[in-house]
Amino acid sequence: MNKTKIFTLAMATFLISNSLFAQENAKLFKFNHKKGNAVSHVATVEEEAYLNGRLNNRTQFINRTSTTVLETDSNKTALLNTHYMTTQNNFINSTGRTLSWGEEEFVKIYRDENGQLHDSDNEALPTVQSVPSFSDKKVSPGQSWTSEGLEVHDCKELFNMNEPIQIPFTATYTYIQDEEKDGKTLSLIEVQYDFLQDNLKEKKYANRGCTYAGTKGQAAQKIWWDNEIGELDHYTEEFVIYMYDTYGNSFIFKGTAHGEVTEYKSVNDSENVEKLQQKVEKYKLDNISVKQGEKGLTISLDNIQFEPDSDRLLPSEIKKLEKIGEILKEFKNDLLITGHCAARGSVKAQQQLSEERAQAVADFLIKNQIRDKYHIFTQGKGATEPIASNNTEEGRIKNRRVEITIMD
Repeated sequence: MNKTKIFTLAMATFLISNSLFAQENAKLFKFNHKKGNAVSHVATVEEEAYLNGRLNNRTQFINRTSTTVLETDSNKTALLNTHYMTTQNNFINSTGRTLSWGEEEFVKIYRDENGQLHDSDNEALPTVQSVPSFSDKKVSPGQSWTSEGLEVHDCKELFNMNEPIQIPFTATYTYIQDEEKDGKTLSLIEVQYDFLQDNLKEKKYANRGCTYAGTKGQAAQKIWWDNEIGELDHYTEEFVIYMYDTYGNSFIFKGTAHGEVTEYKSVNDSENVEKLQQKVEKYKLDNISVKQGEKGLTISLDNIQFEPDSDRLLPSEIKKLEKIGEILKEFKNDLLITGHCAARGSVKAQQQLSEERAQAVADFLIKNQIRDKYHIFTQGKGATEPIASNNTEEGRIKNRRVEITIMD
């Protein structure tokens, strides 16, 4: 046998061996939908916004979602119920001001086992739909597939629009390799997509006064997928979005994001209410109540004491929070801190004070390592949710409270 034949035979053997290896390592990626399954997803987005080429502001978004599978059908399509909570920290470049506020939304949407979403009951959510989505066939490391997705941007105020912008795209997925992390085998998948919409040509959004001209952009993600449980483990992303109005103005949004998904255990039951109440009695904590609510298990700090008209906690309240912190260490769920105040002063002042006091409690819990800043959220309710009359001092004292919710 000559050298050419030997080389050809060796090459054929090598190719066959590689093909068999690839087949052995091929995977069928799917979401695993089971009724009652619940996950929590925390994503951090660092974004810069430019107006006509000049930096206008830098924003950090911390988005927290909790998703529960309400039901599944014979086709393994699931009805998902998701609670979105967003904390936004906005640094205005021109003034140096920093603003912070929180928003929350709810959405019910269907997702098939490949990841395609449909029939959302909230037209603005999710903002990126059907990513990730998977092939119907097994794929090996190095192989790619494509799937449809949707970008959704709520720009009603920016462009005087009646509805959110929806831009379809085709994403390309590539299965890179498997990696080991904390005893788990995760599949690294890269995702890339571009999107383009010319509203001057398509005239999809044409309500009177609408100034939206078009959008283009691109995104690149790295997804680490846990195929054993059928769920995302964590991801990173880089993105850039260009938007234009009919006056010739350009708006550029670019940045990075990273997120993680964790299973969470519901604590919103009578057994944990009793457990917390026993802890409160053990530590001899006054003006503390525990209750079940829509979002989770809530510890209400009634008549929490701050310095007059400020967000500075009195020493007695700091000692109380230290003991509450010890109680909270027994739970792993995310925390929501909600500030309330009595009906004194302007509505704007009430709202600001309630937000600042909620943040003061959150800062204390973060400083004492009860939670990191990515797993604690704040909101202020002003005087909009009183639990007693504001016509008496006794009632106003009850209305000055901060609530700590162990979130489901």
